[in-house]
Amino acid sequence: MSLDHAILGFLSEQPSTGYDLKTRCFDRVARSVWTADQAQIYRTLERLEKSGLVTSRLIPQPGRPDRKEYAVTQAGRRALREWLETPHPLPPLRDPLLLQLLFGGALPDDQLLALLETARDGYQRRLEDLRKDAGRAASESRNAKVRRMTLDGAMSQARASIDWLDGAIDRVRAGLPANGDALGRLTR
Repeated sequence: MSLDHAILGFLSEQPSTGYDLKTRCFDRVARSVWTADQAQIYRTLERLEKSGLVTSRLIPQPGRPDRKEYAVTQAGRRALREWLETPHPLPPLRDPLLLQLLFGGALPDDQLLALLETARDGYQRRLEDLRKDAGRAASESRNAKVRRMTLDGAMSQARASIDWLDGAIDRVRAGLPANGDALGRLTR
């Protein structure tokens, strides 16, 4: 499971609390390629600890609750290495926009355009965020260079989606045939 391995990867760099994993790792470093909410992170840490892939220790804090810090074990490092070395198949395509568009012929052109333009705006914002992240990744270390390749891949995907959406918007604006099929008779 990718979340397990992402957590193992972050912990292999430095021990962290669940909160640090959420805010420092997933919200900053991995946000372009993988998201995780706090509850998922804590459930995964619990499972990884039960499996012997991570350990935890309590760190006392005067006047505040103890911090629980997690570290990767040797078994966790082996599991991470095995995952990194294993080619994985492409995930199944599950894109809500493409599914909407599959049935979008039932919409009038103005609503279809609004759907496409909203998606395009979202991809444009994503691309701008990725460019900002890439601008901050200026280190010459090996990890920084590989992370930059990751951002380059995410930017390429966003640009490809924008290009495709621009083409789809142009097609709708150029005029589509009238809708005479059963889906076209959908009512509110």
